[in-house]
Amino acid sequence: MQFFENRGLSVLILFIVSFLCFSSGINLTDIYFLDEAKNAVAGREMLGRSSLFVPTFNGVLRGDKPPFHYFMMMISYSVFGVSPFSARIFSAVFGMMTVLCLYLFSRKYIGNKYAFFSSLLLISSLHFTIQMHWSVPDPYFVFFTTLSGLSFIHFYTENKRIWWWMFYISLGISVLCKGPAGIILIGFGIFVFLLLNNDFKWKTIMRINPFLGIFISLLICIPWFWVAHNQTKGAFTELFFFRHNIERFTGEMEGHGGLFLLTLVFVILGLLPYVFFLFNYRVLRDEIKKNVFLLFSFSISVAIIMFFMFSGTKLPNYTVPSYPWLYILISVCIFKTSKKLRKQYLIAILVFTILLPIAVFIGIKADKVIYDLEFLSIFFLIPTLGSVYALFNRNSEFKWIYGVAFSWITMGLVLYYIIFPKVDAYNPVAKTYSLFKQNETIVGYQLFNSAYVFKFKKVIPVIQNEQELKSFIEKNPKGGKIITRFNDETKKLKEKFQLKEVAKEKDLFENPTTYILEF
Repeated sequence: MQFFENRGLSVLILFIVSFLCFSSGINLTDIYFLDEAKNAVAGREMLGRSSLFVPTFNGVLRGDKPPFHYFMMMISYSVFGVSPFSARIFSAVFGMMTVLCLYLFSRKYIGNKYAFFSSLLLISSLHFTIQMHWSVPDPYFVFFTTLSGLSFIHFYTENKRIWWWMFYISLGISVLCKGPAGIILIGFGIFVFLLLNNDFKWKTIMRINPFLGIFISLLICIPWFWVAHNQTKGAFTELFFFRHNIERFTGEMEGHGGLFLLTLVFVILGLLPYVFFLFNYRVLRDEIKKNVFLLFSFSISVAIIMFFMFSGTKLPNYTVPSYPWLYILISVCIFKTSKKLRKQYLIAILVFTILLPIAVFIGIKADKVIYDLEFLSIFFLIPTLGSVYALFNRNSEFKWIYGVAFSWITMGLVLYYIIFPKVDAYNPVAKTYSLFKQNETIVGYQLFNSAYVFKFKKVIPVIQNEQELKSFIEKNPKGGKIITRFNDETKKLKEKFQLKEVAKEKDLFENPTTYILEF
């Protein structure tokens, strides 16, 4: 008997492996990237003000996201103190909960083997693992949309009222994680499912009772939005619903646009190396026809991908909620694919894993900041070794998939314990932090790296023009430092106000350069 046929042992293995992977190295790198910094600071500032309804970043209203991840960070900060670990730990926890939910719910419909490997492959997905590491709303959103979809299919097949309640409650909480996208994505997926299942009938709709259900979902989330609306005099509503939802969908924001098919490219890249097995469309088609749960998984996946294909703003993390459902389909395709096709797909995976370290080497050498870390590309041979092992054991039912999965899990651990800490040491915040004296006067000029606000654990005043800068310098005769990013005014400011350039560091993986100026 294979160990995954034992539910208790399977849960224990998935619990340990997922938590180790998702929490790996979360305390070893700074909060640096823009989204991480702004979210982590917002949670800290809400805690500092004992405010549950007005998110701010650097003292200014932040209307990008709803509050659920801020609440989790506030709890973590209260228990562990403010740190990168505290900002990220609940992301890891909710990633783990997603994996366990996927296994526990799906095993009823597809059996222990497929359910276990769906969850294991999800853990080994490098893109999914990265998302579960960051202090962003996505881990929470993925969990509640997954739980909502799994609860729906349980209700649909069993007609037990508890799953109906779980469906709409988790749907309501998903809105508090990332906004109305939760209801739209799952609702669209259910619509597609009912159409494909020839069950889009009034009788079925009345059994699902979306009118009462959505009302319950809204009862969960609307009170927070209503209080936030009142306390900010409508400003949060304007920013969140109109700018960060409607404008993001209808147009390109912050330079994150692209062609219609770019979303599909993101999904294909995010599902590597297993995506090749989805190309076995005959197996996929036949299995979907035989199993309502697989049809539902397919419907949710298609709905999420299609929705973001039509979105004006496109980012790789947008389609991550489809990954749990796609890995259910991948798991079935893997074990239903013939040995002949399996060999072809494993050769494709091997070619990809051979090219990967080469691409990483070229990418590092081309970067002006971390070009001397090219030796890190050698670690990306780990999946190559796993692919070689898999190819030589391709006729074994399980050895080859363990070889691929655990080589990518190992790659993820190496990434967060070795590679990212090495790279993170080159970020401008880490390189310049020691230049600042304790209690020194610090100000930002126009644009500057948001991570400084988290690092200094205080609001950094922002000056917008030369007149304000002149007044600030006059009011602070003891001097201080100015943080800014490269712009056309930097040289002029240095000459006009006799500012000393203390540091000049290019941002990681971005074009701007951070300047530290002393007055």
